[in-house]
Amino acid sequence: MKVVKKSDDPLLDGYYTGAGATCLDYVNTVDWRTSDHPAEFLASGAATDAWLAFALDHPPLRLDTDAVADLCRFREALYRLIVGAPQAGDLDLLNAALSAVGDRGRLVAGSDGYSWAAEATATGLAVLKAALARSAADLLVDSARLARVKECHGHGCGWLFVDESRAGNRRWCSMQTCGNREKARAHYRRTRSQT
Repeated sequence: MKVVKKSDDPLLDGYYTGAGATCLDYVNTVDWRTSDHPAEFLASGAATDAWLAFALDHPPLRLDTDAVADLCRFREALYRLIVGAPQAGDLDLLNAALSAVGDRGRLVAGSDGYSWAAEATATGLAVLKAALARSAADLLVDSARLARVKECHGHGCGWLFVDESRAGNRRWCSMQTCGNREKARAHYRRTRSQT
């Protein structure tokens, strides 16, 4: 199971990682996605920089409003591809992000082993989108892993995660948030019906 990190930045209040893939942590930057009032974590350049630092250990990009909107449109295309409901052009957006910095760039050695590095000519947003697209592409081509991607059963949540439980029956994005909330609702309904 992925390690869950909860943000203490006020710009990311309520956000945590641990979905099982970088692209899923990215699509989960919309809180309460399936509710009547979804909340955007990437609401500004400052919030996006806070997310980059927290979730990806990425330096700030200082994106303007249009670039943040582009990043959010890209996120929604990845979300639709992952949940199996793509719209026209979604796959083209993913492929454009992948090709903007070369297939996989080059292999580099680091303190934690080897990793892919984007071509040196690519910068900023293109590199970020390529890394997110690469994570999504790796997930999409791994049919066994993609089949384990689930949407949280929490009322209105909609966060995605890779179910890595042995039985494959995980229901919540996090037991500490949606799981506890849903168990409390069920307990309330049971005790209410007994009175």
